Amino acid sequence: MLFGRDEELRQIAAVLESPRGGRLLVLALEGPRGSGRTRLLDETARLARQRGITVFAEPEWAGAVGSRQVLRTVGDRPGSLLFLGDHPRRIDPRAWAVLDLLAETTPTLVALTGPAEGAVHLPAADVHRIRVTPLAPAAQAEFVAQLAGARPGPQLVDLCRVASGRPGCLRELVRGLDEEGLLHIAGGWAVVRAVRLPRRSEAALRGQVASVSPPARHLLQAAATLGESFPLMRLARLMGVGPVTMLPALEEALASGLLGGDGELLAFGHELVRAAVEATLPRPVAAALRVRPDWELLSPREREVAELVRQALTNRQIATRTGISAHTVNYHLRQIFQKLGIGSRVELVALWPTD
Repeated sequence: MLFGRDEELRQIAAVLESPRGGRLLVLALEGPRGSGRTRLLDETARLARQRGITVFAEPEWAGAVGSRQVLRTVGDRPGSLLFLGDHPRRIDPRAWAVLDLLAETTPTLVALTGPAEGAVHLPAADVHRIRVTPLAPAAQAEFVAQLAGARPGPQLVDLCRVASGRPGCLRELVRGLDEEGLLHIAGGWAVVRAVRLPRRSEAALRGQVASVSPPARHLLQAAATLGESFPLMRLARLMGVGPVTMLPALEEALASGLLGGDGELLAFGHELVRAAVEATLPRPVAAALRVRPDWELLSPREREVAELVRQALTNRQIATRTGISAHTVNYHLRQIFQKLGIGSRVELVALWPTD
């Protein structure tokens, strides 16, 4: 059973209605590892068969020999054709040429998991992209309840943030928790005995870090030394480059699902994800990358407010001391937190320079 995929299924159904002879149509299901692309590919095949479309699995056509055999056997077959590709980069370029020839007379659709770039060797192909988005919280809870056999308790719900809404990663997490005896049912709820990652989830996270390009991997590792969330500019300063220069690596890191972003603020899905990424760095390198907050970013007024926070004064007391309103104090605190890449007064005090 699929959870939370109504929009993706609607788009897939629309594409299945559109193949026409004369031009090859490519459907690319794009998303990070574990996002459910393969499951949606299977669903695409099921919906196609319901519509009378002939479906070919990847081994039947993706090689040069197989594709020529397909051309010989389906040339006179009426109706549309769907070719599935779960490993797009393994498809022989000659197979694309065969499908392009076939599409001249027969409505032909190719459904792929992953970006079409680098896989489709036909510039004239009509490519439709469907982004496989993270599951919404309600859909995640339903999916985890099915996997665990009971509604997820609060700690399990929080731990599921490590999966960033990707059903494949959720499945591995629940399976790993069960394997290690960390998951049990109590009072109709699925609860965890300890809030930690099972070994299979840790291995999967390490694999994700290793699978991205070196620039994206270095960006993720540097980001992991800054905390669970941090401003984009703080990461740029740490890496010694401008935001524009690091944009390709950042886009790849965001596409991996390990890192998320909301405007100028970047964040890992969970502190345990951040820790797992940081663990891929040698300890001396991690220690060297950890930097103290850049206090020079603060204005004189912000520095004054920060000093009074260090003295454990409340916002109202700070307002009285400085002659500004409590509302303005709160505004200055938000600015301080954003500039320093921190999230609380406690963290501000802990990071205050001692020299």
